[in-house]
Amino acid sequence: KEGDDNQAINVYSAGIQLYPENVEMATDLGLIYLKLGDYSEALNRFGFVLAHDPSFAKALLATGSIMQKYKEYDMALTKYKVATKYWPESAALWNNIGMCFFGKKK
Repeated sequence: KEGDDNQAINVYSAGIQLYPENVEMATDLGLIYLKLGDYSEALNRFGFVLAHDPSFAKALLATGSIMQKYKEYDMALTKYKVATKYWPESAALWNNIGMCFFGKKK
């Protein structure tokens, strides 16, 4: 399925060329990079999104998950706290918050 992911990257990249301010497409592209383990490129995409819309919860959750993966729990919690204002019904978000506190041993 890596070929499918590469094709999706090409399609999203083309879409972003046409609609550079579309944060949904940029977030989805970041999520593909996240799935592929390219955390640097994923963070670049999410950073772009958050620079244009600091309240975009999907990008906040994804950014926090990368920080959480690297045991940067306080940084992740900061992103998650903002995301709860805009996406309070997200089970994944609350799960990640709990896992950060577990990681911090609190």
